[in-house]
Amino acid sequence: MQKTLTRLSLVLGITCALQSQSQTITETFETFTLSTGSYYQNTNGDDWQDAQATFRYDYSSGYWSGGSAYTNMADSTNGDFSHLYNCRAKTGYNGSSVYVTAQQDAIIKLNNPYMAVKGFYVTNTTYAYKSMKNGDAFAKKFGGTSGNDPDWFKLTVRAFRGGVMQPDSAEFYLADYRFSNNSQDYIVQNWQWVSCDSLDSADSLIFHLSSSDNGSFGMNTPAFFSIDDLTFQSTVGVEEYSAFADYNMFPNPAVDLLNVRFTSKESAQALVSIHNMVGTEIRHEAISLNPGLNTLQLSVEDLAPGIYILELASDKYAQKVKFTKQ
Repeated sequence: MQKTLTRLSLVLGITCALQSQSQTITETFETFTLSTGSYYQNTNGDDWQDAQATFRYDYSSGYWSGGSAYTNMADSTNGDFSHLYNCRAKTGYNGSSVYVTAQQDAIIKLNNPYMAVKGFYVTNTTYAYKSMKNGDAFAKKFGGTSGNDPDWFKLTVRAFRGGVMQPDSAEFYLADYRFSNNSQDYIVQNWQWVSCDSLDSADSLIFHLSSSDNGSFGMNTPAFFSIDDLTFQSTVGVEEYSAFADYNMFPNPAVDLLNVRFTSKESAQALVSIHNMVGTEIRHEAISLNPGLNTLQLSVEDLAPGIYILELASDKYAQKVKFTKQ
């Protein structure tokens, strides 16, 4: 009875205090530690992650073979196959130290299913820029000898949800020589904003590159690009409330353990509960919140595979987020 009364008082308090909010979080990658002039490298091919997303990374046959790597390489001059990580802008967006260089069809998996990618800054790698600007042993000089060839290099971002590709996409031309006036032709050298507002909420994104320069083995243009300041937007609605700051839940889908991290403004008593999709409470437990960062680790090993709702509720705030148990 005491637990029931405690929960009832929490719900009554929440009814008066809930506000639907939207939260924007920007990942600058500056928290990643690197020695000067280096980059993420993992010979086991382990993915890497920040609080909001997991970045696919592949390593095979002694080299980086796919995905994304964070880097602080500051070289806008050397551009060839032995200098893959450099961006043409030399530093990260707004002069920052760390940014990300990615390959063709790089995948980013969102840790929270209610966080959508609002956008990011993008630029060419030094390798791709030099190849398009001057041509090399594999790729042509953009514009050709006359400068009139209508060449182009494009980044397309697509969203997946539940393994299904969503219909909309976000597109950005990293180079465009299709103008009738050649003075308008360009190859991107500085950081440019790419809006992802056209994309539906997603659990993962894929970054695809395409070019007008293709051969027998596919695209000739070096399939690399750099991004920075990846910005996320919470997609809250009637059932999802952004009341606790920096709320993050991972991994999602979960197998054995579910981690929940959030910031509380004050000390408080709260309840953590898990519900199935028809609203039935599976279990709940009382917890104490501390001012600042709070971390919870919940066992979900006993749950049947499916979709659940995790609710964190105090007398002032509540947060409801769906998660999947594999």
